[in-house]
Amino acid sequence: MRKINFILFLLILSTGCSVIRNGRNRNYGVSDAIVSEKLFESIRKQNITSNSFFIQKAEFLISSKEGAEKLLGSIKFESPDKYLISIKSKTGIEAARIFISDDTILINDRINRKQYYGSTQYLKSKYGITTSVLPIIFGDYIGNNLSDNKAICSDGKLDIIGTVDGIKIKYVIDCKKGKIILAIPENRLNEEGIEIQYCDFFKNGNVLSPGKIEIKDFQRETTVGIKIQKIESQWSGKIEFVPGKGYELIRLL
Repeated sequence: MRKINFILFLLILSTGCSVIRNGRNRNYGVSDAIVSEKLFESIRKQNITSNSFFIQKAEFLISSKEGAEKLLGSIKFESPDKYLISIKSKTGIEAARIFISDDTILINDRINRKQYYGSTQYLKSKYGITTSVLPIIFGDYIGNNLSDNKAICSDGKLDIIGTVDGIKIKYVIDCKKGKIILAIPENRLNEEGIEIQYCDFFKNGNVLSPGKIEIKDFQRETTVGIKIQKIESQWSGKIEFVPGKGYELIRLL
């Protein structure tokens, strides 16, 4: 059940927020219009979820007050909105398989032979988020039109805010890479909660992808590290979820 809770943890990225330290003390002497046009175009083009992809191998490290646990996994994304996540033990035995689309959540708990099922309304009612937020896990910019942000780079970084489905997300962007290095979903209660950091970027076709993703949940005192070891962009496969045979069915309420 701990592994199932880990997956749900990844889905509730928007339950917390923190404050970005601006630290602006100089600019590069380039006009807002020129900076915005070039940088925002780069950000748009480098969203990994603009196309289907297959993360064939990833390592997950979950650290909390209870200790640390390392897991292996893979993630398939079929554009525009289907995800299939496989979580395995260090020995390679699959513990859970999760399917998410714009209207459905299905989870096979292979260890306990249980299948959880429900609509994505479960995320909306329980956590106040929608599946539109999920690309943020992979370091993608989601939100309103980037041109709405009128700012300039300072110390090589740009702070902007995007909004999707009523959720405000604060971003810090590396101006040279044209990639997000920090994302902070906002909480309606304005409490310190979750921040996501991205680093060790590598070239994947024409797109820079984060090699390491660190999700810090301050309220639960939990950190999830994701290390992407192998990824196939422009993936042309199809996602299929096979329900566990004879599994106990449990509805997500």
